[in-house]
Amino acid sequence: MFTIIKLAIRNVFRNKGRTALTCGAIGFGVWMTMLLGGFVYGLTGIIVDDVILGRTGALQVHKRGYDNVKDNLPLDFDMEYGGELRKKIQGIAGVTAVTGRILFAGSLNNGMRNTFVIGNAHDAEHEYQVCPSANRGLLGQALTPKVETKGMVGFELAEALGAKLGASMVVQAAAKDGQQNAMDLEMAGTVNNNLPIESKRMVYVPLAMAQQLLKLPGRVTEYAIAIDDRERLPDIAADMQRQLGPDYHVQTWFELRPQVLDIVKTQRVVLLSVCLVFLIIAVIGVMNTMLMAVLERTREIGTMMAVGIRRKLITGLFLAEAAVMAVLGIGTGCALGFGVIAWVVYRGGFAVTPPGSKAIVQLQPYVPDWLVLLVVCATALATVLAAVYPAWRASRLRPVEALRAV
Repeated sequence: MFTIIKLAIRNVFRNKGRTALTCGAIGFGVWMTMLLGGFVYGLTGIIVDDVILGRTGALQVHKRGYDNVKDNLPLDFDMEYGGELRKKIQGIAGVTAVTGRILFAGSLNNGMRNTFVIGNAHDAEHEYQVCPSANRGLLGQALTPKVETKGMVGFELAEALGAKLGASMVVQAAAKDGQQNAMDLEMAGTVNNNLPIESKRMVYVPLAMAQQLLKLPGRVTEYAIAIDDRERLPDIAADMQRQLGPDYHVQTWFELRPQVLDIVKTQRVVLLSVCLVFLIIAVIGVMNTMLMAVLERTREIGTMMAVGIRRKLITGLFLAEAAVMAVLGIGTGCALGFGVIAWVVYRGGFAVTPPGSKAIVQLQPYVPDWLVLLVVCATALATVLAAVYPAWRASRLRPVEALRAV
């Protein structure tokens, strides 16, 4: 075996130009796959973090039945806030923070225009413990527990209304009993929505203000929850559902935002498809190189057979040569891929604008271990398999005819 490997290494470097071209094709495929994988998973991380750390939290709790009519933003599925329920949720293993919210439908009037809005009232004291990135892309001031008359408006909505920071507005909404109420609101800030699936008509107000506006003192319509380990998310959700009982419905972030999960899955399918294309290119390159080697070394093969070398050893020799080129190409591609990714991370990533958003975020490329293992194993296997036919063809040559070859 050791002799076969030594011969394979010698033969690989006999034609340095062709070897460099073949190894370059393999390395290029591995390198590009790693770069694309780093970009895709970096972008996926931004999207998932934006949802978990800036929108929904890892988990949410609603009254049973709320999910069936959530698009109507009902107020009659309210829950107590600050009492035993919150303490019970906070005491579940794995939970690190809990906050309450009220989502409601209403209208916003700036004195010139009146438009439909979706209100998001949250407890500023605890909201940023659950969603620390909630104010990413904020211009102006965030909500604070001490000020109950200032709010934030979505950037696109503020532009449509022609409103500037500090503008006075009126929020109007129907209370739980159906009565129309209105309250003054000062626009303290504007918020960019990074995801195109998020509503562009969001208005963020203090929880105390919404409780007064909607006549829901001490009540909320949803709890948002942060956890300590995302890998344990299904287990924590199941434990929470068991402890809270059938009157409440516990949902994970991907149940709340299935569109985001679809985006992530689509990106991974595209990534694997591109990997397959690069793999096919590498296979074609290796097969072409090995077939050329068989044609050029026909007399050499005939001589080896004439001195008694078995056909299976000749097959093994060509497969070993393919394996050597696979090692060289994969090693080069991995070195370049990790090198470029490490350099980009060292420089702080690069700025990207998510589709449908005006917010600029820093993308940190990341390649998961399983993807590296998949690329390395698939490329190595494909390279060796690509050499099977040329190796078989070499072993099928007849010694006399091979020796006569020019």
